[in-house]
Amino acid sequence: MVGHGHQGVLVVADTRLKVVTIMNYPPEPQFRQMCYAFLDTAIANGAESVTVLYEDRPPTIALEHRRKADIEVVPCRSHDVGHSHFNLRFKLANLASLDFPFLYLDADTLILDDLNYLWSRRHAKPWIGIDHQWIPNDRRTHRSPFLNSGVQLVSDPSFYDLAAILAVQNSVAPLHRAAEFTKDQMFACPGVDQAILFRYFREVNYDYLHPEIGSAWNSCAGVTEVTHDGMKWRGRTRGLAEDHDVHLLHYWSPFKPWNVHCPIYASYAGRE
Repeated sequence: MVGHGHQGVLVVADTRLKVVTIMNYPPEPQFRQMCYAFLDTAIANGAESVTVLYEDRPPTIALEHRRKADIEVVPCRSHDVGHSHFNLRFKLANLASLDFPFLYLDADTLILDDLNYLWSRRHAKPWIGIDHQWIPNDRRTHRSPFLNSGVQLVSDPSFYDLAAILAVQNSVAPLHRAAEFTKDQMFACPGVDQAILFRYFREVNYDYLHPEIGSAWNSCAGVTEVTHDGMKWRGRTRGLAEDHDVHLLHYWSPFKPWNVHCPIYASYAGRE
């Protein structure tokens, strides 16, 4: 796409598949291996440009990944949002500060299929998310559907209005007064940044779902079985009401790859 910039100079819009992630983990081998696998699978499945945000723990980026994609490692600061949780002061605040379209993926995910499937659907809405799965052994999920913020497809960064999002939250339960509320009173659903986003979207009557982007693109490792067919890794849920193929595997909460003995993660042993 070509447009005209300052004084008539031609400007070529960057339409590359732009992945944004956050890597601010302790410098331990298991986290470095997980991040290596994340970048490897993201790049192999279409990420042409990757922006890695961090606060005080610079990530290690392998030279081979830098050769395959345009990778930018960006130090960012926390913002005063009235609450000390990392996902509020850093994740939410910095994602809302980006000024370009992006596909945000938590770094504790592995990508099994082409990310262009998501990217090609980004213009349907300014902000697209996926509801949290109902996990049989996780009682926090046994409720009405709610957002999981580990995958966010943002075509209009101006829609990601931090001031408006915080204003809705603070009108119900001010973040700076968190000590006065129980967790259930403070947040609209399990999670922190996703709870605030979920409350905001309900308040403004915004449907963040896309009919062609479901939990297959944000599936909990705890309910996903991974196999290799001789050509590639494949995932499929197990034990859900309606099992389905998995395109993106998410190691959220207690389901980190070393806890669930993920064979994909194990195949990256020694690469970090």
